Amino acid sequence: MLMGSDAVMSGLLFYWFSWILWIVVTFFMEKSKNRTILACWILLSILSSDIYVVIGSYPVSIALLLMLTGSILLLLQSPHLIYHLSASFTIMIGYAAILLWEISSPILIILPRVILISFILGLVVILLAKGLYSQLGICLLGLSCGEIVHGLMLSSYGFNVSIGEMQFFDNVLFLLVIIVFVNGLHKGKYKLSSVLNNNKQSMRWQNE
Repeated sequence: MLMGSDAVMSGLLFYWFSWILWIVVTFFMEKSKNRTILACWILLSILSSDIYVVIGSYPVSIALLLMLTGSILLLLQSPHLIYHLSASFTIMIGYAAILLWEISSPILIILPRVILISFILGLVVILLAKGLYSQLGICLLGLSCGEIVHGLMLSSYGFNVSIGEMQFFDNVLFLLVIIVFVNGLHKGKYKLSSVLNNNKQSMRWQNE
């Protein structure tokens, strides 16, 4: 649960990064079926982020269900499905554990939740999987399931919580931005090294 300025700020990162991501996908990606699906998926997540359905006695965000479904469909295309599901389970446990640790020992949390979760779990995802789509699928599935586990655990202790609140989406988008940024750095590094190697080879040929 959020109080004060945290309640006001909650969701701003999600909307900001989501619209930026939608613009990049819609206007800068090559025209394809995947681009259309991804753009629609992002737009539906934005529009449904504050809409909840009651499953059992638990209010669950529709956007969380969309992320959960999309991540499963994304990972189903991978030839290493079992490994990626195991990696997603690791992220799920880590995410739920950090949230429970924050509740039990808040004084030990010296960084804002969104920064702490993003950097710790981002590092784990990057170490566990290679390839941007695999990392995104693992991240989304792990965080979605971790949010569900966390909400169910709090509800079992009598807390009145919604599964998939806006701060959860802040965590998701900030973590996705870190993963995409790191992958961009890797691609830039490889392109730069290939350009330098080509220049070295051309200089050698000219000297010969």
